[in-house]
Amino acid sequence: MAKPLRVFVAGATGATGHVFLHEAARESPPIELLLHVRPASAAKSPLANDPRARVFDLGDANALSKALADCDAVVSFVGTMRNRFSTGDTYATSDVGSTRDLVAGAVAAKVPRFLLLSSAGAGGMGAYLKMKGECERIVRESPLAGSFFRPSAFETPAGIAGGNHGARKAIPGMGALFGVIKAVPGLAGFADDYRPIPLDVVARAFLSVLKEPVEVARGKVLEGRDLWKLGARAA
Repeated sequence: MAKPLRVFVAGATGATGHVFLHEAARESPPIELLLHVRPASAAKSPLANDPRARVFDLGDANALSKALADCDAVVSFVGTMRNRFSTGDTYATSDVGSTRDLVAGAVAAKVPRFLLLSSAGAGGMGAYLKMKGECERIVRESPLAGSFFRPSAFETPAGIAGGNHGARKAIPGMGALFGVIKAVPGLAGFADDYRPIPLDVVARAFLSVLKEPVEVARGKVLEGRDLWKLGARAA
């Protein structure tokens, strides 16, 4: 029997990670997941008591090396929000710093591939998009086979909680607006790139790419239109 795919999930306690775990549990053959939990999140996250959890700071190179041993891929959903800046989080420390730590650890542990949750417009204007572009650059300039996922706004699917970091995500009315835009000839792709996308669709797109051969996924950039197709097909 083939060895199960072994995947280290950073950002497992957030909304995207929470939905990813829900979708991954339905995979056949099963995927072996290792779930990163920050010590600062352990007290409020039920994942801290999950046998798959690894509780440590990503800056702890020794602990990261042990966690990544024999892994086939790193999936990173790490990301902070402006409302957490008051607690000491910044884009530089949380997003860019964590990406740098994860890439260094993956290279040292000889993990072949890295799947990064980025954003529509990564590398563009504004601190957030510039940060996403920098995270992509760190992965691209490494020897890892990187794949980059660029959704726009998120929505939490019905029946699934919002994860450890807060409320469910929803943008009332936006789906209808982009539905109108999508009906305009020539704008269907644009609408799919920027309309709100359910987190379960994003999660299934990640799982679909994980099944691809490493070299097929190397350097792959998936915009919203690609995520909708992959997520729907995987369902």
